[in-house]
Amino acid sequence: MSSPALECFFYHSVLADGQDAGCVSDIIRTARRFNAEHDITGVLVFDGEHFCQYLEGPAGPLGQLIGRLMMDPRHQGFMPLIHQPLQSPRRYAGWSMAFALLDDSAVLAPLLERDADTALGYLEEIQCKLDMA
Repeated sequence: MSSPALECFFYHSVLADGQDAGCVSDIIRTARRFNAEHDITGVLVFDGEHFCQYLEGPAGPLGQLIGRLMMDPRHQGFMPLIHQPLQSPRRYAGWSMAFALLDDSAVLAPLLERDADTALGYLEEIQCKLDMA
């Protein structure tokens, strides 16, 4: 029996008006549990205002998760950049949800202004500098 086809999804968004950055710990806790149960891996980067997230996993569960993300009231300005079949090995195979909290919004700012492939390349470029938990 073959394993399910994997897809990747990459987006950015902004913390919703009226939301406190403290909600991110709940997001991470829920994401790690859901992702581990559904074979989804990825990374979430948050700079106090902007979210940037890359996910990879089986098409069905990933699609469910994308639907939940789109409806989540804790963020706004949801901007999907990439949603496609995964053409390479997983980037975050060991992480149900890696997380990096930045104290400088200037780090993510360039990513928000780039096309999808360039933005993903930028995320890969800066990830070696991130303290991911």
